[in-house]
Amino acid sequence: MEPHPPPELRALASARIALGALFLIRTTPILAPLHLRELRGTLPLLGWPDGLWHGSPTLPLPAPAFLVPALCIVRTAAALAFTLGVRVRVAGVIAGVAGYLVLLQQPFAFIMTLHLLFQATILLALTECANTMALRPRPARDPGSGLTMIRLFVASVYLWAGIGKLSADWLDGHKLEVLAQQRWLSGRLADLLLATPDRRAAVAWAVVMGELALGPMLLWPRTRRAGLVAALAFHAGLQLMARPDLLGFEMAALLICFLPRALTGAGSVARPPATR
Repeated sequence: MEPHPPPELRALASARIALGALFLIRTTPILAPLHLRELRGTLPLLGWPDGLWHGSPTLPLPAPAFLVPALCIVRTAAALAFTLGVRVRVAGVIAGVAGYLVLLQQPFAFIMTLHLLFQATILLALTECANTMALRPRPARDPGSGLTMIRLFVASVYLWAGIGKLSADWLDGHKLEVLAQQRWLSGRLADLLLATPDRRAAVAWAVVMGELALGPMLLWPRTRRAGLVAALAFHAGLQLMARPDLLGFEMAALLICFLPRALTGAGSVARPPATR
């Protein structure tokens, strides 16, 4: 490990720690005393999202009774190793795959925030995120490629979110009206922004245009700083109005990978010095 790792490696390591902490918070009862809605009914190490019915198993054959508890324990142990920086590449892949296998057992528990969490953990584990701030650091071979992969992944999240909203019932504000009536969108900010049909339509268009613009803004060095501010503000507002699980926090953890050079506007990625 380098004595002073470049900012790209520190960003990857920071994203790993932040995302790993969210993984543990979301799948275990670490914060159970806070009585968060997303963490109701969790058990130590298992973290099977709650005690409610989730539908029939997706797998064609019934799984043994011990399978889900065993997978949950493996998932938690691997997520802890990933967060602490121990065998990060293997641990991250195991944590993500075990998480998906648990979700396959109960299809109605499959939500996009968990999908993002597990997918991002697997992808981040394949980068050089364990070069620094790790109990068992490993030498970095090509930090630039891993950083670029995570940045493209984040940009794709915004791209597909924007494309998915290009429909008449979203753009005219109808979906926002329904979400507000069902109290999926609530609070003073939501009441202010969604009070009239014209406001709902304006917000609907702003969300679509914003999501489609965030990816290019984050990828282009000259607009990266503004993109970071806009993305964080967007997720802060979304968390206040919709409380979409830990989505905003997960995206914030991944946005750490855009911090290197963001303040200076430089677009280059540090490369390890050539060896003779």
